[in-house]
Amino acid sequence: MRLAVAGAGPAIGSTSGQEKPPAQAERARTLGREYMTKYGNCAQCTIAALQDSLEIAPKNEAVFLAGTGLHGGASATGNASCGAFTGAGMVIGSLRGRSREKLADRDAAALAGKLVRELSGKFEQTYGSVVCKDVRAKAEKNCPEVVSRAADWAAEILLAQFPAGHGRKS
Repeated sequence: MRLAVAGAGPAIGSTSGQEKPPAQAERARTLGREYMTKYGNCAQCTIAALQDSLEIAPKNEAVFLAGTGLHGGASATGNASCGAFTGAGMVIGSLRGRSREKLADRDAAALAGKLVRELSGKFEQTYGSVVCKDVRAKAEKNCPEVVSRAADWAAEILLAQFPAGHGRKS
């Protein structure tokens, strides 16, 4: 399956549908690095890497488009969340969050929050923070590696939530 990514040139990524979950996480890691190096925009590259590597993640153009302005800490100073962290959180929310139709579903909101906090723990353990400027400093401005790790971590977190590769719970 191929994903045509708005603003990123030709279609990028593919997955065979035959991969086992650990291979999917490794593919997310590889694609994250590749996309960030080639296209830039840490938030969108993390989203695309996850959408293109995980069988459980639909190729949701709205989620991808929403990540457009969230790269580089979404500010001139980098004082907001790392875009790779934010993009990964968007994919987690799109798969384990609550829908508009089920806005009263506090359990779904709580689960998505728990999973994003699990991701933030990995960022904090590795980089000391989820704040863009802090992550960039600790990573020595190697954003392709940050995107790679964010995609891998989010993939592992999501794959643990979907037994036998089943998609989003309604």
